[in-house]
Amino acid sequence: MNAGSDGRTVLFFVRHGESDSNFHGRIGGHSPVALTARGHRQAALTARALAAVRPTAVVSSDLVRATQTAAPIAEATGHTLELEPGLRERSLGVFDGLDFAEAERRHPETWKRLMARDSEVVPEGGESTDDVYARVSAAIDRLTERHTGGRIVVVSHGLALFHAFSHVCGLGSPSGHKRVFVLVDNCSITQLEHRRADDRDDRWRIVRMNDVGHLRDLDESPPVVAPPHAQAG
Repeated sequence: MNAGSDGRTVLFFVRHGESDSNFHGRIGGHSPVALTARGHRQAALTARALAAVRPTAVVSSDLVRATQTAAPIAEATGHTLELEPGLRERSLGVFDGLDFAEAERRHPETWKRLMARDSEVVPEGGESTDDVYARVSAAIDRLTERHTGGRIVVVSHGLALFHAFSHVCGLGSPSGHKRVFVLVDNCSITQLEHRRADDRDDRWRIVRMNDVGHLRDLDESPPVVAPPHAQAG
């Protein structure tokens, strides 16, 4: 569904609301963890904010914490929620669902490498950095192609969105760059614009990043503080 004729596509990236894994300091991965009560409040406020920008589509990862965030947005904007498995969080295999202390105790060497952002480590049953990048970047390309000229809400996850940002900024897979890491807040909104005039003019513009102004009325309760890389999920 097109909202414009200049080839400009607007994407509103949203990280899911606070999940049980975020609050209790567990690794989300592909685990079927739900939102906390606070996460549901965040999702409701985000839905209200995004209704005002009149999106033409709402697309979400198919993991529970993402769909629970996206559902009120779809309802508030009058759209059927589209599920896109390519937007899933990175699976860390044997680590998914574990708390951080348990992960370190069971698999100390692999955990140490993960915390050091060693892009070559692949936990048993999990995905590599390059696999996640290929999956997420392909999903973003499909969305911009399918909804060219539209305004798309895209609900995903912490590490998955880092891979999306690496893609749109032209950095390639995070396995190839070490100096930049981005972790946006739960239910933050990041607005980007994609414009393709022709095959030689394909560019992205970052309009706003990690905007949480719409959450200012949220009744704050301090969450468990987790290591920055482990908070993603």
